[in-house]
Amino acid sequence: MAPSRDTTAPSHPSSGAATGRRPSAITSLASLVGAHPDALRKLFGEGRPADPAELGETTHGLLLSIAPSEGLFLALRPFVRMVSAGPTPWKGKTFDHGGNSGQNLVFGVPRFRFRAEVAPSAIDGKPALRLLYADPAFANPWPVRDLVDELRGVAPGVAIGPVLMGDKTLGWFGLERA
Repeated sequence: MAPSRDTTAPSHPSSGAATGRRPSAITSLASLVGAHPDALRKLFGEGRPADPAELGETTHGLLLSIAPSEGLFLALRPFVRMVSAGPTPWKGKTFDHGGNSGQNLVFGVPRFRFRAEVAPSAIDGKPALRLLYADPAFANPWPVRDLVDELRGVAPGVAIGPVLMGDKTLGWFGLERA
């Protein structure tokens, strides 16, 4: 009997996109860790612009996927799951000023300020909450100031999106109400 090749990660509801199955309901952000970037892109495409009020002032964040070439996905999935399951420097984000700005939580300390606005997504042109780090008043270091995060709500209190640098998707992350 030949060993089976796990290409869809059935324990992750978003992995159905790899086989054409409809993803099941999302119950937690952790259920999306290690999902295929194409499945995350599909969920993102079906979402609505994230509402910081729904996520809360302080969120819990997880790395969901790195956006490598197709051939590296299966090799990197265990790494992403390990990083997200263990203690990581990035813990999530805080939103302030009614959700118009915020910061990342790094080692529990607010850092890397961003401005938040609903604008067309670089992924598909539909509205998304875009987090912009390039404002000179923020004094974010390179490469942080060149990043743009996008978020769409995919379940109550859960939002996902890409981390972009220019027109390149570096990876996918998610936030949920803490």
